[in-house]
Amino acid sequence: MKKKNKIIMICAALAAMTVFTATAFAYSPNTEGYDAFKAVLKANHTSGAAIESATVNGNFSVTVDGKTVLKADGSAKMGEAGSGQNVSGDLDFTLMGIERNASLYSNGDDKVYLVDRTHDLHYQVINLNDEHTGEYRDWSDEEDFQDRPMNKAEEALLDFMVGDLKDNFSVSNQADGSKTITVDISKEDIPLPLRLLMDAASAEDRIRHAHTPEAHAEWGQLKQLPFFQGLEGIDLEAQLPELTEDIAIEHVRLQMTVDANNEVQAVQGELEVSGKDEAGVSHRVKMEGAGDFSGINATTPDAYDPAGKSVEMLDAAMFDDRS
Repeated sequence: MKKKNKIIMICAALAAMTVFTATAFAYSPNTEGYDAFKAVLKANHTSGAAIESATVNGNFSVTVDGKTVLKADGSAKMGEAGSGQNVSGDLDFTLMGIERNASLYSNGDDKVYLVDRTHDLHYQVINLNDEHTGEYRDWSDEEDFQDRPMNKAEEALLDFMVGDLKDNFSVSNQADGSKTITVDISKEDIPLPLRLLMDAASAEDRIRHAHTPEAHAEWGQLKQLPFFQGLEGIDLEAQLPELTEDIAIEHVRLQMTVDANNEVQAVQGELEVSGKDEAGVSHRVKMEGAGDFSGINATTPDAYDPAGKSVEMLDAAMFDDRS
């Protein structure tokens, strides 16, 4: 009888251990994808070889209530040239069915050329000095923001913000050591801290737009160029409604491909937001974008040759709201 009781106790203990193990396994978070994502943010990219040139390709689109408002594709080649940089790039976009194509060239000696490929017009931008580029240069000179790995305090904040979303990250490892990290978040999964941040960002954006009337003044100057003619009749505020009430993130998806050294090679993103405008009309806005990097330290920007072309001077000062 005692032997039988021991067997029952052993079986009960084994059953309890089995149930506990299965339960623990079922509810243990799978953080492999999130850990891979953080590894990219924590990587010390300054320890690698300096990037002197590269090619960047990207695309972006905005859809409102199922209708494509904006679609853009672009590519840029960047390379060092003495103390400056050579840059060449192409931009093609379609806004409410109207297509425009442009190119930019900068040869590192403060000469900048713009080409309106839609109308075959060529411009050299003059007076593009520190007064007009100061904000960009000040930002780019902030060393604390350049190629710095995430510190422990920032990691703790990220962990707090992500919360239970760690399970929404996944990673696919490739034979060459590269990996694709994906995070896919639906409306129901978004934690409260992120919702509060979204509300704060939305309020700040409304305040910022209310205090920047100079943007409209600069648009009045720009629309005089043939490149923008035909676009001035588009009511962007009507096509891109400002959501002011019941704003909610419906879906977020981010996919990032990195190499064996955790250097980002490509990024794809998707954000879908719903809400109501000031008139109480509901809208759904979807933004999608992607970008990839190639030709690292093996890219030569294209040079602009003004020979045989009719080049018009374009004064950057005309777009200065202080003039």
